[in-house]
Amino acid sequence: MEKFLFILSRGLEDPVRATRAFQLAKVAKEKGHEVNVFLVDDAVVYGVLGLADNVKAPTGDDAKAYIDYLVEKKVAFYICTPCARYRLFGEDEFIEGAKLSTAAHLIDLAADSKVFTF
Repeated sequence: MEKFLFILSRGLEDPVRATRAFQLAKVAKEKGHEVNVFLVDDAVVYGVLGLADNVKAPTGDDAKAYIDYLVEKKVAFYICTPCARYRLFGEDEFIEGAKLSTAAHLIDLAADSKVFTF
C-alpha cells in the first residue's frame, strides 16, 4: 500500500476543493492506503469542531460526512500551528485526533508520501 498526504489550504470560501480533498482522502483510506491530512492557511477551519457542518459542494457532496469517516478511521489531521493561532483556534476546539503541527513536519510527511494539494 501507499502513503498519501492531502494538503488543503482553502477554507469555507471554496467548498468544492475542500470537499473534493476529503472525498479523495476517504477513497484512499477505503482502498487501504495510509492517509494523512494537513490543513494550512484558511483550511484550518476544517479542523475545528462544527465549522464544516454545512459545507457542501454543488454536486451535493458533504464535507462533514467525509471528515467524519476519516476521523472514525483514525486518519491523522495535522493543523498548521501559526495558521491556527493567528485565527485564535485552540486545540480544545479541534476534531478528534487533530493536532497542531509545523512546516518541518509537513515536509517530512511529503518526503515519504504521494502528495495531493487543494
